[in-house]
Amino acid sequence: MDQGSGAMNPEEALLFAADAARVMLESGGETYRAEDTAVAVAGALGGAEADCYATPTGVTISFVGMDGRVHSIVRRIKRRVMHLERVALVEEISRSLVAGTRDFRAAADELGRVEGLRGRGMAASSAAAAAGAGFFTLLFGGAWNDALVAAATGALVSRFPPVMARRQMPDFFTNLVAGAATTLLCLAARRFGLATNADATVIGALMLLVPGIAVTNAIRDTIAGDLVAGVARGADAFMSAAAISVGAGAAYQLWRLAGGAL
Repeated sequence: MDQGSGAMNPEEALLFAADAARVMLESGGETYRAEDTAVAVAGALGGAEADCYATPTGVTISFVGMDGRVHSIVRRIKRRVMHLERVALVEEISRSLVAGTRDFRAAADELGRVEGLRGRGMAASSAAAAAGAGFFTLLFGGAWNDALVAAATGALVSRFPPVMARRQMPDFFTNLVAGAATTLLCLAARRFGLATNADATVIGALMLLVPGIAVTNAIRDTIAGDLVAGVARGADAFMSAAAISVGAGAAYQLWRLAGGAL
């Protein structure tokens, strides 16, 4: 951006708006939020008649630049992880641009930093998974020893998705393997007397894999009228739930065939 004249290169503005929407969608943000952010950013950077169409797998942005020409871009969403801190930070960047409290270069640098953010680390994520699985087990009627088994299982299984993502395995197979491993570990704990209620232990640990935010976003997008995005998110959530069910069911059947008591 030429600070003296206030003119903005339309290509730079277009790329920035597209990247802001892409980061939000890749981080689990809602479709309407990504669209609103892209339109707001494009307008703040000098784009007229800005419009954005987003789905969970892609985003298209167009606007009329100060040169009077129509500029547009398509961004493909190839990976999706749940990182709501990125969503909040990108929205903060867009608001500061609209309010004029941050210039384009500072916003671009901040967006690059936000995109590079990673999770809270193995220790924090494992502790959170353990706490979630343990308390879910108590919620479903398990005893304290069941909760401890579910907590240990949840902490261990929480490492599956990052490992399989690095191997570029599809989410369906990741959920299938995680569901099977969770069930087998809980059944083994019941077999050796570490757990009392196998069902509550299994369910509590499996709750970590349930795509709750995906279901919520699917309903939110559908209510808002974003039917394509809503159906796509709903299908994604359904496939995740199906994979978990298939994995858990296969583990139960293998345990039964191996002579284990249920």
